[in-house]
Amino acid sequence: MEAKQVRTELPSLLTQIDQTAQRITPVIEEVQKIQAIIPSILEQSAEYQKAIPEVLSRVDDINKQIPTIIAEVENVRNAIPPILEETQNWHRSLPSILKQIDETNQTIEQTNKQIAATSKQIPAILAESEAVRKAMPQIISQAEDLVQQAEQAGREASKGAVTGVIGGILSSPFQLVDSLTSQTFGVNDESYSDKDKSLHKDAVEKLMRSPKSGKSVPWKNTTSGNSGTVKIQSAEQKGSTTCYSIVSQLTIAKGSDKGTHSIVTERCVDNQ
Repeated sequence: MEAKQVRTELPSLLTQIDQTAQRITPVIEEVQKIQAIIPSILEQSAEYQKAIPEVLSRVDDINKQIPTIIAEVENVRNAIPPILEETQNWHRSLPSILKQIDETNQTIEQTNKQIAATSKQIPAILAESEAVRKAMPQIISQAEDLVQQAEQAGREASKGAVTGVIGGILSSPFQLVDSLTSQTFGVNDESYSDKDKSLHKDAVEKLMRSPKSGKSVPWKNTTSGNSGTVKIQSAEQKGSTTCYSIVSQLTIAKGSDKGTHSIVTERCVDNQ
């Protein structure tokens, strides 16, 4: 009976064994995978264990700094009441500050009105300044004329021939050349060299060889870079004399006197 019972149940038992084997196989494979991973896990665990002392050391350092941080926080907390008090003081001062700002704005408004009134006068002032600026070359030229005439009068006085000197009448075009080239442009000697003066004189001599109204002669010093132009603005015949209005222009290339300088000279030459 027992054997018969076993034989009867044996197929189901075998079936269960097969099913159990099928279930165990994946588990065994998973265990094998886990066993393969365990060495790397143990290795990483060893590395973590090595790092633990350094972590603990840093934790100790942080613990040591905590009292300092707490003290600093305490200092900041102690500083807050004075800051709040100062803020309240500023708050109480704010109305007076705003009042001063309003007064300042009113002052600025009045100042702007004064500036506006002054601005209306600026065109007239600029016009007057422009008129003075235009008159300056002639005034300077007249002053230089007086000086040169006085010097010429002194030179001619010893010869007893001073007639016409005060009137600015020159006896020849050569004297006119000397008169023009002896004038300075109000620049330093370093800016207006001897070579510049020589080139200027050559240009004046060339101009006066055949003087005509509107004629001009340029010159240029390639060494210094300076240049200039001599031009006859007008030539008017008055009896036996010819009166010239001549513009001498000098352009300084560099230095403190850099720019254009002009002199207007009026001279009469006796043609007799």
